[in-house]
Amino acid sequence: MRFLIFTVVFFLVATVIKIDLTEGTVPLAAFDKKEEQACEEQIHIKSISVVTIEGDTVQSLLASYPSEVEISLPEKMAQFYKLNPHLQKQAIVPGELIKIPIYDKIENDCRK
Repeated sequence: MRFLIFTVVFFLVATVIKIDLTEGTVPLAAFDKKEEQACEEQIHIKSISVVTIEGDTVQSLLASYPSEVEISLPEKMAQFYKLNPHLQKQAIVPGELIKIPIYDKIENDCRK
């Protein structure tokens, strides 16, 4: 009988510890993330049109027009191909007018 009671108590304690470790003791609803999202910087994307010359590549065009926001190269290239979808299947032709994305930072006023 003692063994049965000990086994039940052991599994009960193990279950409580497992739930505590996986879900936590503090409810997740206590962390309000709305305030954090309101104060994040927003990125505004505008574009400029340029005429290409011989030897231009997508990377060289993106590098020659830097932005004040740190954006990874794959994100820049994705935005470049959104603005110039015809360049996904063809090479850049000299004398062609293409658009290059420029990123601006918009700062929010986070005061309450």
